[in-house]
Amino acid sequence: MNATTVPLGAVLVGLDESAESARALSWAATEARRRRWPLHLMHVVNDEAWVYSISDTTRQPMRRVVRDALVMISDWHPDLEVSWSQPAGDPAVRLAAGARAARVVAVGSHGRGAVRDALLGSVKTHLFAQTRCPVTVLRADTPIPRPDAPVVVGVDYGKSLTEVLEAGFEQAASRHVDLVVVHSWQVDASTIVDGLELQGLPIEEVQEHQAALLRRTVAALARSHPGVEVSTHAVHGGAAEVLNHYSTGAALLVVGSRGHGGISGAVLGSVSQSAVRSANCPVLVIRGGRTAIAVAPDAKAASAHS
Repeated sequence: MNATTVPLGAVLVGLDESAESARALSWAATEARRRRWPLHLMHVVNDEAWVYSISDTTRQPMRRVVRDALVMISDWHPDLEVSWSQPAGDPAVRLAAGARAARVVAVGSHGRGAVRDALLGSVKTHLFAQTRCPVTVLRADTPIPRPDAPVVVGVDYGKSLTEVLEAGFEQAASRHVDLVVVHSWQVDASTIVDGLELQGLPIEEVQEHQAALLRRTVAALARSHPGVEVSTHAVHGGAAEVLNHYSTGAALLVVGSRGHGGISGAVLGSVSQSAVRSANCPVLVIRGGRTAIAVAPDAKAASAHS
């Protein structure tokens, strides 16, 4: 079904012609079918895309990207509710506008045209800077996880801690898999955690303190999700390396976009950037401040303009 709007509560996937985009499409279609959410395909056409289309020896219009995606989805999930749009304009602006109605956006980590521009920063305004919607990022070589693979959450103690943990619990519950909560820690002269200055303490004492704090942090949310088996891991080491290790064999790695310590500074901090580039599973980036979308059972017709 062609649509100029993104259905409320949809999984929105940004399409281009890259292998990364195809992987994002596969993830988005599977997520939509598993959650019984609608799927919306968006291929944003900008001036560069039209030049590429005209110079292509096949002289096919760029909308073949959407057509090919629809063919693949009809083979994978013939009963899935699917809509699509192909707006013209700034890719980041269009995807971010569509994301206002979506539950989650899926994109490839590298690619050509719209998705590359929106994610990697070659347009003025970036997708991550313009939307509070959670964004799942996939590379072409992202492995397909086992059905029982756990969800991994990387946490620090920043403002988005609760939102990141809640997203992890929700993903694990919906998949009926375990949740693995990971916090990496390092000590320098200014490190104070939970009111305790860690500099100069024996590493064993620091480890015990970090592990106990993480267990207490997770316990409250764990009580709200009694069906999820959860384990906590406070690990001494660099956040990027630790999360890369725990992402191996995972169904999904959930991280925040900003925070204190490792995840701070830019719209995408250094840790989340590293996860997007090198994690061994799909990466779900949670933007702080997003209000959950509530969709009534009869709200299929509700939508927001993209």
